Amino acid sequence: MLVLSAAVARGTFVLCEYDASPGSDDLTEVARKVLPKIPRTGAIRSYVYAGHTFNYLLEKDLIFLCIAAPTAGTELVFEFLNEFRQTYEALARRSLREAEQTRMLRDLINRYNSEGGGRVQQMERDLEDVTDKMRDNLGKVMERGERIDSLVDKTSALNSESVSFRSRAKRYNDELWWRDQRGKMLLGIIVMAIVVVITWISLPSCQVLQT
Repeated sequence: MLVLSAAVARGTFVLCEYDASPGSDDLTEVARKVLPKIPRTGAIRSYVYAGHTFNYLLEKDLIFLCIAAPTAGTELVFEFLNEFRQTYEALARRSLREAEQTRMLRDLINRYNSEGGGRVQQMERDLEDVTDKMRDNLGKVMERGERIDSLVDKTSALNSESVSFRSRAKRYNDELWWRDQRGKMLLGIIVMAIVVVITWISLPSCQVLQT
């Protein structure tokens, strides 16, 4: 149940009221206590007290008061107050008796409790759908995060392997260079040795010719 009780008053004098609450609390009595405390500023307001919302609409010298459950929602309650005002003013112009006005208010509250309850349930279903979609999107984001972490790890491993490969390649090139240099040095030593031997062999022949 969304709309628990409603009343219309001129000042503190109640013109029409109806209590649809299933509990033991007499909300009509609560409404009568609230009426003197309602400020005459602001056309429409809402307050929360003792687990209920107290909502009122000011129209000239009239106060339209509605006590609703916290789950009713401000938009639904203010829609009820506006329709309550319009219907009451139409009945007042026809000078209908208080009993007929009370019956009108009872039917209005019952209709909002049945139709409004369906609206609230639909809103709750829509909220659940949005929540499910958010959870699904969050799961996908987290899954993508794990994939990104895996990709970063693989990139780091490839980078390490690349550095290691470059180091090994440099060492191999250095070894080839030193091996080539050692070959060249060995070849030079051999050539120099041959030259020295040939020179040494040729020296006696030159000395014989001179004598």
